[in-house]
Amino acid sequence: MNRIQAVRELPRGGLLIFTRQEPVQFGIPPETIKDTMATGVPKIFVVPGAMFSLEKGISLAELEFPVYYHFFFLKQKVQVVCTRAQKQRIQVILSEALFGPRNLTSLGAEFPKGVSTPGFPDLKAEMDHFRTLPVNGRRKKFTLSDVIQFHVFDRNGTVRIQDLTIQLDDRGTCTIREKETLVAAIPVTRPLIPDNPVDFSVQQVFSPPLFGITTLGSGHGFDPDAMTSGMIIWINQRGIMVDPPVNSAVDLIRLGVNPKILDAIILTHCHADHDSGTLQKIMLEGKITLYTTPTVFNSFIRKSAALIHIDRSRLQKAFSFVPIHTGEPINIHGAMFEFNYSFHSIPTIFFQVSHAGKTFIYSSDTRNDPDHIRIMHEKGIMSKSRRDFLLRFPWDRDVIFHEAGVPPIHTPMKVLTALPASVRGKIYLVHVARDQVPETSGLKIAPTGLSSTVTLCPSAGPFQAAMDILGAFLDLDLFRSLPPEKTLEFLSIADPQTLSSGEVLFRKGDPGDRFFLIISGQVDIMEDGTPLTTLSRSDFFGEKCLFSDQPRTADAVAASRVNLVGVDRQDMQTFIRQTGLEKTLRHLSIFQGKAMRNILDGHPVFHDLTPSQKRQLFQMVAPVTLPKHGNTVLIREKEKPDACYYIHGGLVKVMRTGREVSELAHGRLFGIQPVLNHAAESDYTFSARPDAVLFRFASPAIKAFAENNPGVFLKLCSEAF
Repeated sequence: MNRIQAVRELPRGGLLIFTRQEPVQFGIPPETIKDTMATGVPKIFVVPGAMFSLEKGISLAELEFPVYYHFFFLKQKVQVVCTRAQKQRIQVILSEALFGPRNLTSLGAEFPKGVSTPGFPDLKAEMDHFRTLPVNGRRKKFTLSDVIQFHVFDRNGTVRIQDLTIQLDDRGTCTIREKETLVAAIPVTRPLIPDNPVDFSVQQVFSPPLFGITTLGSGHGFDPDAMTSGMIIWINQRGIMVDPPVNSAVDLIRLGVNPKILDAIILTHCHADHDSGTLQKIMLEGKITLYTTPTVFNSFIRKSAALIHIDRSRLQKAFSFVPIHTGEPINIHGAMFEFNYSFHSIPTIFFQVSHAGKTFIYSSDTRNDPDHIRIMHEKGIMSKSRRDFLLRFPWDRDVIFHEAGVPPIHTPMKVLTALPASVRGKIYLVHVARDQVPETSGLKIAPTGLSSTVTLCPSAGPFQAAMDILGAFLDLDLFRSLPPEKTLEFLSIADPQTLSSGEVLFRKGDPGDRFFLIISGQVDIMEDGTPLTTLSRSDFFGEKCLFSDQPRTADAVAASRVNLVGVDRQDMQTFIRQTGLEKTLRHLSIFQGKAMRNILDGHPVFHDLTPSQKRQLFQMVAPVTLPKHGNTVLIREKEKPDACYYIHGGLVKVMRTGREVSELAHGRLFGIQPVLNHAAESDYTFSARPDAVLFRFASPAIKAFAENNPGVFLKLCSEAF
């Protein structure tokens, strides 16, 4: 068997290595079990050096579903090859997912009347129930050692499993040998996730409803033909993602849904098919608000911090957390939500939403089985109050999304098929495979995709045009600090325009007489027929015309149907006069352009930013002028730096306690760690040679940028200096 035949890239990521003994999987991104179920799910998994891809926002060690599959279906353990440190992190992740949190002492604080609240759950007893299995006529709790066997690399970086020798060298290369034959050699640089770059130009524009639900996925974790369950709830044309499936947030960008209008997430629980996409969404543009209970939140933080290998306090800075208190209504984007705990193997919340005279309910994962719930009460696992609360599921709501997953931790299909026809007609099934739904049941699977959005209330209204403009205006960080009267002033000078796909807004050489703000759709900025960048909702362009009489320097062409507003040059000049906008836009008019874009693209983090994020960088970047002779000290050890620096050319020497520890060249960033650590003192001295080409980012500005763009923040946390 040669090496080329032995290694196969899985469609969803990871590598499958074929040996005569048995297949081995290297790297475990989410849902790769769906790629191997048809031919046989591997039992041996090798964890790569990096358990999480900061670039993609995806786990590379998602072992939950392989564990479930082997333990519950095949009655055997998964074999995991990893380092000792990785073993400790994986134990944290799997313990949280399989058994839930150990400490539930603060659960009472989440309920309006504490433990006396009607329906208060004994979550520990319920979790213990799901954690036990029948063994020789008795029920026994299973533990991690029952589901997984670790094989830890020894001091020589070697693991042996029968005829297989798996070795990790000091460069990070993993080799797999069968007896003495080399089967595969996997360098640390080999990509483990398919590279599907985001396309910021699309041909369609989605108009969110005033109240509606877009199903992102309706399948369960073992369904190879469907994305796992997740949705968007649209409230006043802004989206709240619920348990976003992995890659769904990226796919939505490709479909023209600007991430700025998806600014909130509801996390129902911490199983991998529900929380994997949450981390990925956090890594994208803008800071999101996370809604869940403190119990679920703490589980998510423990899992995520162990996966990313980051301090919990740093991770929590990456998003805003709003704690949910069960049974108490909370207003999100103008709709009233109410949450409570379902009956599941780990703490899980379900909720209902009321808006515009309509009500929607989502069951989340649950075993909504009346007969089983009654048995749980008879066995003393749940109180009469909890039993009665669960039996009163509100089937009378206008739209019901209900799960019908795999027993024994989900709702049996027979429960749903037994409901009255009037109720079944309102139900959309999720967390279900198509072959599970009886053809004559009258039940339907929730249709996926933007075009299949279930609309409870359309978006049109008497003030819709003004709301659209204000929404795009306020989504732009540049304008948020303005007083309310300036918002009204902008409405009075904004001239709405609509362009069809391919329509030219202006050409290179045309007079620069207008400033533009995009409301929806995409605009290509082009030079000689080549796109320089693609702009979308809340992006603006044409700022150069405000400070010079130069003609347009590029073409602007609609990449899709576009709604935008134009503001005449003189009106915009008056609007920004004597505000902070004037200085910012003047700076942008000088430094934003193809040359600066190419310079910053030399850094791996800056290269992957969206056009909007790059513009934010252009607002703060400034070239550094160095003396022609001698080295220049830019940051001193034990001093708080007022800036960090990006190297475009030349060399920068790094010193510590008087000794040189490194030399940095093109594409490196330095001084960022003290900035991210609340302006801490620098551990190093950095001095630049006279020929160095440097760009400076003032500390307050780059810190605010990083904190408002959590993906950037987490990536910059991995910078050495």
